[in-house]
Amino acid sequence: MTEPTESILIGEHVRIYPRGKKKTYCADFWYDGRHHRRSLKTRNFRVARKKALQLEAQLIDGDLQPSPTPMALDKAIDAFVEHVKTQGRRPKTITKYKGVFQIFCEFAERKNAFRLSQLTLALVDEYRAFRKPNLSVKSMHNEGVMLKSLLKWAKQRKYIRENPLAEMKFERPRLEPRGGPTRAQVERILRMAREPRRTQYAVLAFTGMRSGELQRLRVEDIDFKRNWIHIVSREGAETKTGYSRKVPIHAKLKPLLQALPRTGPWLFTAPPSRKYPQGGHWINTKHLNEDFSKLLTKAGVKAGRKAGGFSIHSLRNSFETICVNAGI
Repeated sequence: MTEPTESILIGEHVRIYPRGKKKTYCADFWYDGRHHRRSLKTRNFRVARKKALQLEAQLIDGDLQPSPTPMALDKAIDAFVEHVKTQGRRPKTITKYKGVFQIFCEFAERKNAFRLSQLTLALVDEYRAFRKPNLSVKSMHNEGVMLKSLLKWAKQRKYIRENPLAEMKFERPRLEPRGGPTRAQVERILRMAREPRRTQYAVLAFTGMRSGELQRLRVEDIDFKRNWIHIVSREGAETKTGYSRKVPIHAKLKPLLQALPRTGPWLFTAPPSRKYPQGGHWINTKHLNEDFSKLLTKAGVKAGRKAGGFSIHSLRNSFETICVNAGI
C-alpha cells in the first residue's frame, strides 16, 4: 500500500495526514464543538490508520479522553511545590521537596526529558540507581514517594495521560533504632563543654527538643514558677509538626537556665559577627552540630551518622532513653 502524502479520511470523523520534517501522522477531527489535532506518534500509515479507527470508535461512543495539557517538567515541579504548600506542609518539608526535585529535574534533562509527558518508569529506575550510592534506605523510600506524589498530582490535573508509577510500590524500610549517647557519655560531654554550648547541649539532652526548636526558644518560654519549658510553634517559627508542647525542667537543667542572661527575646543567641556586629541573632544549628561533633571526638565518642556515630540530633534519642530508664 502506498503511503499517502496528503490527508485521508478514516471512517466518518477522523482525517489523518503526515506532518513536519519527520512525517509523523496526525489526526484531525471535531469533538464537542471544537476542532482537535492529535499526534498519532507514528510514521507508519498502517499503524496510523489503526489508531485513527480506534479514535473514530471513541468519538462515536463518546469515550474520547482529552489530550494531556503539555507542561515543562520544571514548571510542573514549581506548580506541585506550590500545591503542597497550600496543603499545609511544614517549611522544612517544602525545602526537602525542592532539593529532591531539583536533582531529579537536572537528571531528567541530561536524559533529554524536558516535559512531564516524557517521564517513564525506565527513567525513574535510572534515577534511583543513580541516587542509591549516596542515600540511605529511608531516603531512597522518601524520594520514591515524592516522585510518585508528583506524578499522581499530574495525572489528576490531566497533565499526563498515565502515571508511570501508579502501580509502583515503595516498601517502607524497617526503622533501625539509632540511639544516642548514654547517660554517662552525656555527663562527660557536658563536663567538657564550655558555655554557652554546655547549656544548649544540656537543654537538648534533658528536654528532647530539636535543635531548630532550641534555636527559636524565647525567654518567656521558660516557666520557673510551674517548672515547664514551653516549645511553642509560632508563625514564621513553627515546630516540625506545627504543634506546641511543654516538658518539665530537669533538676540538672534548672540552675543552668537560671544563670542565663536575659538581654533579648531569644533565650540563646549567637555571638557578634560581621553580618550582626551587635549579636543577638539566632544561633546557627549547623555550627551547633559541628561544635558538638568536635566535642564528641575529644570525649572519645564516635561522631557522625555515616560513621556509625552520633550527631546533635542524637541527644533527642538520649532523652528518650533517659525517660524510659526512669520509668517515664
